[in-house]
Amino acid sequence: MSTTPLYNQQVINIGAQPNDGVGDPLRVAFEKVNNNFSNLFATFVNSTIAYTFGNTAGQVIFQYPANAFSEGQFYIQSSDTGTPDRQNIQLFAQINPAHDTIKFSGYGSTFFGNCTSRYNMDVASGNVRILASPLVDDDMTHFISSQIMWTGPNVPGMYISPDGYANSSIATETVVNITTEQPAP
Repeated sequence: MSTTPLYNQQVINIGAQPNDGVGDPLRVAFEKVNNNFSNLFATFVNSTIAYTFGNTAGQVIFQYPANAFSEGQFYIQSSDTGTPDRQNIQLFAQINPAHDTIKFSGYGSTFFGNCTSRYNMDVASGNVRILASPLVDDDMTHFISSQIMWTGPNVPGMYISPDGYANSSIATETVVNITTEQPAP
């Protein structure tokens, strides 16, 4: 089985009639089955809450190991604590093969009240990071829901945390790992 994710669907050749000898051999057929399932399970779904303090630019609100990242979608809701000001944005990101540069696009910004933050992404210290630059000098909450796809086999328990950054902290973390286990019939 290859460890490269996101194949096109691989269809098993079953021949024209039962046992006609024209279809894929068992080994080839099951390799296609494994590759098709690797597309399904090379995904990590995560929700976190991070905080920023003051209006310092470039505060880290999310990070993820760059070598375990191929592309991702992020939904961020930033709220100015104690006000009705709230902002939602969707970010779509992809990393280059060397895992040292990330490109992203932001879509779907909506506001309740005033705009609260600007966002940026980079790769630093081996991590893909989302940076917030609050537009107000206040404490803010950032709820982040993400779906990340990576190259390689499924790695259970991939956790993220912005610990170690003076201007960021993580309050709670809920992780849902998609696994290949199926319930018994």
